[in-house]
Amino acid sequence: MLWGTTLRERLLTQHFLQRFLENDLLSPDADHHDAIAMVCGGLLTLGLFLSVFISLKFLFMPFQSPGRTAALAVGDRLVFVTLAMIVLAFVAVATWDALSLDPRDTAILGPLPIERAVLARAKLRAIAILAGSFSLFASVLSSVFHPTLMIAKLPIGIIPALALITVHLLITLSAGLFGFASVLAMRELLRATLGWRFTRVSTSLQAALIVVLVTSFLLLPAILSRARTDPSVARLLPPVWFVGLQEALVGHLVADLPRGVLPPLFASQEDRAEARYREAAAWLRPLAWRAVAALTISLVVAVAAYSWNCRSLPLPLVGHRAVRYRGPRLLARVLMFMMLRPPATRAGFFFTVHCLFRSGPHRVVIAGCTAVSLAISVVLLGAGSRSPAADLAGIPVYVFATQTIALAVMLFGFAHVTRLPADAAANRLFRIAWIADATRYVTGVRRAAMAAIVLPVVLMLLPPGAYLMGWRVAMMHGLTGVVLGAALLTVLTFRSSQLPLVATYAPSEGLNTVGPVVLIGGMFAVLAFARIERFALAEKQSAAILWIGLALIAVVPHLLAGRNTDLDLPTAFDAPAPGTTRLDLG
Repeated sequence: MLWGTTLRERLLTQHFLQRFLENDLLSPDADHHDAIAMVCGGLLTLGLFLSVFISLKFLFMPFQSPGRTAALAVGDRLVFVTLAMIVLAFVAVATWDALSLDPRDTAILGPLPIERAVLARAKLRAIAILAGSFSLFASVLSSVFHPTLMIAKLPIGIIPALALITVHLLITLSAGLFGFASVLAMRELLRATLGWRFTRVSTSLQAALIVVLVTSFLLLPAILSRARTDPSVARLLPPVWFVGLQEALVGHLVADLPRGVLPPLFASQEDRAEARYREAAAWLRPLAWRAVAALTISLVVAVAAYSWNCRSLPLPLVGHRAVRYRGPRLLARVLMFMMLRPPATRAGFFFTVHCLFRSGPHRVVIAGCTAVSLAISVVLLGAGSRSPAADLAGIPVYVFATQTIALAVMLFGFAHVTRLPADAAANRLFRIAWIADATRYVTGVRRAAMAAIVLPVVLMLLPPGAYLMGWRVAMMHGLTGVVLGAALLTVLTFRSSQLPLVATYAPSEGLNTVGPVVLIGGMFAVLAFARIERFALAEKQSAAILWIGLALIAVVPHLLAGRNTDLDLPTAFDAPAPGTTRLDLG
């Protein structure tokens, strides 16, 4: 009987792990494990690259000494700990809706003769395996290579070297688990506190966390630089606590090594580096208890709140209206009257807007792209604000490129989002109610992207652009962004063979090989367009020529192509997996 119970829990754990990896929105013939393999390979590659890149200073250091090595190692450890924490927190946010039992689990597993506690334990075990696996992928190679390369030229024994590797692995694993457990604890506490109202704030909270985490990851050098120079701020950062714990455990293994005979110049550098290290270690090591306490509290709170929420299986959510529906509001009526007269265009517009802000998979992609655009804009505009120019020719090219990069990132994210169906049942509903008016439907999708993505990006960048360029040039620059956004949307949606937000999703072929080429080529294209725009905005006539050219790109292809009959075929509802052939024998 015990063996049967153990086997049952093991099968349930495997089921919940597969729920993390599988997605009903994928094409039935698509292999969904390649994306997970790519993510895990990326984490391993990132750890290996950072380890070698950061450790080069030790390998090429003339007369490597313990004091300089220990002082430099503090900053390196802060990088690895912070990276592990952010990556695991992002994993938790990306799997936000799957971190607890949901109504679907109740509908499928609830009628079976399985105790609620068994389901809760299996789900918690699956969450622990997920967190531990990603934490290991993010930490294992850096734990092996960085300590090894750091002490390669120092007179240290095999036992202390193994201790450095082991402690580095344990600290980065602990930091990653702390990041994951913190997100889980916050989610479960809010769920326990708000009850059914949690579903109202869950969407916004997940999007906000994605923006914060991705922005923090991209701005990591600036954050770490501030932490190194301001101890009062550094004491408040959780990554610094774990670095303090690592220093308390193994910091002395490097700092107390004999320095040997050094030339006078290197000896003086060693004395200063040793003094800096002693000063940093003096305030870092007392923070070790905070790391232990933070990890323990986050794990205990997460498990306790999760257990509290699992007292009963979640019931299916039933929507209801408190008042009688009075029809579309004023803004919707104005849009429907001015821009969305055909019913298919109106359906495409509102369906796209609801998908972008209410659907989980779509929300994650848009929030991630928003964070990338925000981080790039902060860096580029911050660099441009240090040397404001008096005339247009003196404004750096990267200031003009900021808006183009932000639009490109957001619109390419939108292009990926349109390849994801809104819901597994939406495909069947569209088949039943389809009226073969796909061209107008896609027009509504493009107009939704203009209203929900292009215009907000342009308006958000308008005030800093006015500060750097002046209001006249900033308004012209914003108009260029609007027309450029329309042109990019035309290029991305022209002659599509699948219905946006409806057809099943199949991963792209050759992403590993084509992706880097497109990225590098896109960077050169953005810089070239920024130079053209800076030259064109110098005069009204040249600016008008630029706007007319972009407007022609946005409008002419659709006028020449006419109706896209490919979208009226049954094949528009299903995206075949790469490498398959559709016979259509029926």
